[in-house]
Amino acid sequence: MKIRQTIFLLPLFLLAGCASAGGSQSRDLDLKELCTEEQVFQYADFEWGTDSEQLFKQSSLKFDEKDLGQGDESSTKTYESKEKFSLENAESNMDLEFSDGQLSQVSFTFDIEQDANTWIQKEVDELNSLYGGGIATGLGNQIYQWQGEQDTVLQLTAFTEGDESATVILSVASTPPPPPPPPPP
Repeated sequence: MKIRQTIFLLPLFLLAGCASAGGSQSRDLDLKELCTEEQVFQYADFEWGTDSEQLFKQSSLKFDEKDLGQGDESSTKTYESKEKFSLENAESNMDLEFSDGQLSQVSFTFDIEQDANTWIQKEVDELNSLYGGGIATGLGNQIYQWQGEQDTVLQLTAFTEGDESATVILSVASTPPPPPPPPPP
């Protein structure tokens, strides 16, 4: 009996494996992965200040460098994941920004084609339930911000185009502390 069940289930496992190997699959973006237990905003275990070589070794994701026209002399480098992430039926690649060789921002850019205001409000409500009330600002565009420990921030920025469509950037960033004051003369 067990052999018969195994033979019956084997095609289902093979189909599931083939489906997950397809190029159109994406990973669900879990909003809980944007903050540590210590209330530091970061993506999963991508620690702030990590250099790109170390981060790419520890991650199962693959990245390509994005050419933003900044030239080779720029101290900021941006990389885009080959894998897509999905949030409420919208997809995005992950962008990693490194400033002076250290991870400083992780972001996702979603193009919402229909019912954008409902999508945005649902995500803001979810983020508020997870991380407390965020600060809402913006004229024309909507910007929601949550402050974390160790000079970190979670931000959702929505560039709306009417009620139906929008470009939404969800990001976590580490802001360096201000420099110490100069010594007295």
